[in-house]
Amino acid sequence: MSAALSPVPDWDGERAAVAFLSLHASPLARLGQRENGGLNVYVRAICEELGARGVETDIFVRRISEAEPVERPLGPRGRVVALEAGPLRRLPKHQLPGVRAAYLAAVRAYLAHRPRRYRAVHSHYWLTGDAGQALAREMAVPWLHTAHTLVAVKREHGFDGDVPERLIGEHRIVAAGARLVVNTRSEASDLVRLYGARPDQCLLAPPGVDLVRFQPRETTSLRLRLGLSDRLVAMFAGRLEPLKGPETLVEAVACLAASGEPGVRERVHGLFAGDVSSEGARVGQRRELAALAARRGIEERISFLGAVSQDRLALLYALADVVVVPSHTESFGLVALEAQACGTPVVAAAVGGLRDIVVPGRTGHLVEGHDPRAYADAIAATVGGRADRSRLQRAARQRAEGFTWERTVDILAGEYGLEPAAAVAAGRGA
Repeated sequence: MSAALSPVPDWDGERAAVAFLSLHASPLARLGQRENGGLNVYVRAICEELGARGVETDIFVRRISEAEPVERPLGPRGRVVALEAGPLRRLPKHQLPGVRAAYLAAVRAYLAHRPRRYRAVHSHYWLTGDAGQALAREMAVPWLHTAHTLVAVKREHGFDGDVPERLIGEHRIVAAGARLVVNTRSEASDLVRLYGARPDQCLLAPPGVDLVRFQPRETTSLRLRLGLSDRLVAMFAGRLEPLKGPETLVEAVACLAASGEPGVRERVHGLFAGDVSSEGARVGQRRELAALAARRGIEERISFLGAVSQDRLALLYALADVVVVPSHTESFGLVALEAQACGTPVVAAAVGGLRDIVVPGRTGHLVEGHDPRAYADAIAATVGGRADRSRLQRAARQRAEGFTWERTVDILAGEYGLEPAAAVAAGRGA
């Protein structure tokens, strides 16, 4: 336990915090590598927005090194609490089910040492379901759960690399009566269809996007530094794993380089921001993608940047001519929303939440299936001479402006036991 713990807050009910459980991923971690992605963004954004409204939050994660502080601040009134659960090192995701009991015990021990009043428990991903149920019951507060991805949906799309306990764990969360926070209506439908959830058990709260961080920008100097001044950039952002379909973009660039229309054929370039994860990715998948590009004769048209910060990612979105999201399944598709906020049109798979974000013909294109030729055609239609670029860019930004974290928290506020007056952002006026 850290020697420098924060003071115990008042027992005033107005100071009661919201507890967030995220065993495998910290909202402070760098995105685009290992398991760090949309879940991290979601938890961080919700906690920062709650903090702006005067609500305190604790995010309980697993500590992975001796050097990692037990407590770190997050936003105006949040803190990330890293607790020992299993060895002090990163664990591959298939080993994390074995530390769930230790994680729950660590949270309980921390709260016994630093008692605090909570108004709700919000667990994230199936690994924290048991802890969420137990802690909410012990505290006699509401229990919310966000799945982020569902293994039964992944299996329907031919991806079955998860541990057997996961499907059991997800069913148990639903059966235990958690308030299921879903990103889209299709996710709610999947929970009802595949897990037996009650329709009224699901709460639709679409995620938002940081419209200040993600906005159109001038990127001429960045293009020059990256050697992309005269390129038509098709960008992929996310973990390099089969579920995300990064090879589809490599193949699409090869198609365009071989037979694309003039102006696209000579200039198209694939830019990848992200790295491999510890689950779902073959060892050396980045090397496999590079080898695929070499076999297709386009190695000079493909660049890998690795994992990048959120600020860097925003610049890359703005730099790109089109962002490509060829996922086999997506519960929401935050990459597509962030890209559109930067005024960049999106070519995406017609799956999951991507169908709610991308407006075909207006902010980009949706592609049925995963034929690289179909993606190549959609990319060409987006960036080619026939495309009305300024119209697409304006429409993309306007579409993103309809998704805000303020709106998300407005929906969640009642579930957290917040009165309407408490849902007014501090410093933003009543």
